[in-house]
Amino acid sequence: MNHLILVRHGDYSHTGQLNNRGIIQIESLAQKIKKFSNGNRALILTSPADRARQSAEILGRNLSAQLITENILWSDCDHMENFEDALELVRAQSDQTETLILVTHYEYVESFPAYFARQELGVNLPCWVIKRGEAWVIDCHQKTISRLQPQYEG
Repeated sequence: MNHLILVRHGDYSHTGQLNNRGIIQIESLAQKIKKFSNGNRALILTSPADRARQSAEILGRNLSAQLITENILWSDCDHMENFEDALELVRAQSDQTETLILVTHYEYVESFPAYFARQELGVNLPCWVIKRGEAWVIDCHQKTISRLQPQYEG
């Protein structure tokens, strides 16, 4: 695996479905992620929550990537995050793809990148809160992290 990308789902309505802004956010983000996948094999693992799954489907169409739903990636007040299990999930897929994309929620996107970097890369990478529709890109060879933000109007 060259890159681990953690995507926070796009904006959504009170029904839990992506709204128009969320769709635009994720479509814009997909164009930026293409630069990292570089035509290489990409795999998307997503939370089963509607807003994450819909975001993953948009990314999958734009990146021609396979999509797998993983319950462990769902986090909210009813679903507690589990970094150890999430790390095992990433490890299990790391030999299968060049670019692994996790589409998930605030709790994972905020803290899992630093946990992954410490456990797998042996480095401390700074992470901050990111908004819906944004992503972290971890370059596993350079041991760096960068933030991707969608470009959209409104």
